[in-house]
Amino acid sequence: MVVDKKHSILFVDDEERVLKSLKRGLISEPYRVLLALSGMEALEIMAREPVRVIVSDMKMPEMNGLELLQQVALKYPDVVRLVLSGYSHTSTVIAAVNEGRIFRYITKPWSVDNDIKPALNAALGLYEKRLREHQEAARLQNDNLHLQTELVDGRRAVSQTKKVAGEIYLRKTNVQRRSLGRMQNLLNQIAGLAVNLEMEDLDPDSRQMATAIRTICHGALEGLDKVFLYNALEAGDRQPQNAEVELFPLLGELEAETRKRARENALTVVFEKAKGLPQKILTDAELLRRMLWELLDNALVFTPAGGILVCSCEFFPVVGEVGRARLQLTVRDTGPGLDYGQVKDLLQPFACGENSRNRPVWGVV
Repeated sequence: MVVDKKHSILFVDDEERVLKSLKRGLISEPYRVLLALSGMEALEIMAREPVRVIVSDMKMPEMNGLELLQQVALKYPDVVRLVLSGYSHTSTVIAAVNEGRIFRYITKPWSVDNDIKPALNAALGLYEKRLREHQEAARLQNDNLHLQTELVDGRRAVSQTKKVAGEIYLRKTNVQRRSLGRMQNLLNQIAGLAVNLEMEDLDPDSRQMATAIRTICHGALEGLDKVFLYNALEAGDRQPQNAEVELFPLLGELEAETRKRARENALTVVFEKAKGLPQKILTDAELLRRMLWELLDNALVFTPAGGILVCSCEFFPVVGEVGRARLQLTVRDTGPGLDYGQVKDLLQPFACGENSRNRPVWGVV
């Protein structure tokens, strides 16, 4: 039986025995395996072959793996990049993620069946996903060009529609607040009953169930508090209250909680703090803490076990405004990402990335 191997995967390593071992182990897989003994040979192959995934060793003569992946990222941005190396130092991981923009970092010793094949299947899945996103983006761009020509004379109608939509949204927001308020009261009542039950003379199973009910209610109430806060911000009922905030204790608190959660999920976490960060900043501490934690929590939830999470904190002066600067926290991870169409939907209130009833993670924005 002839298998149609439409995808090509390029392995780069200066040790020929490693390349031969990989080719033998992947001979029955539904993709072509290409081999290169150096970075230059890899670039020559990519110039004539449609490579979908590249897997490179880090330490090689003349051109190392990081230099190769940097060039691949510039010349072939859609090619999925992986590293296969015995070097797992923090600085090496950071450089590979930030400069080589890798998808997966596989450390030695590795197994073809347990490590290489799953990583390649995930990488090809990511490539197919990116291809679909590009096609969808091109289709949307074409549709937008047609719409722009058709809607030139409809600006007044659009303006009126926006006004009506704003009024409808405000009424809907008030209805949501009332509904959420009733839910909050109900959860408080259930949590209170659970606390009373815990004080009774219960058998171990019943006490465990009462504790679980109380814990679940408190978690749901915390989620509702966030929804109320974001709702108030959007409606203009809550304005930022700026005050001096100690920056390093705030970042330390977030880092400690992130590392704790990461250990539970077997994630590699790297925190980078730029030199020259100020001791204090003027901001709304509650809002800043919530926003930063939402960003980190999302990365922790959606990065698969064994993945990499890199958090960078930088400080930039605001051009033309003396004494003002901008704090920027960037989170990069090896999670699944979002489909092109989901990004727009996630900017809407009470939206979530996955709407199926059996989705693995629940939550709203």
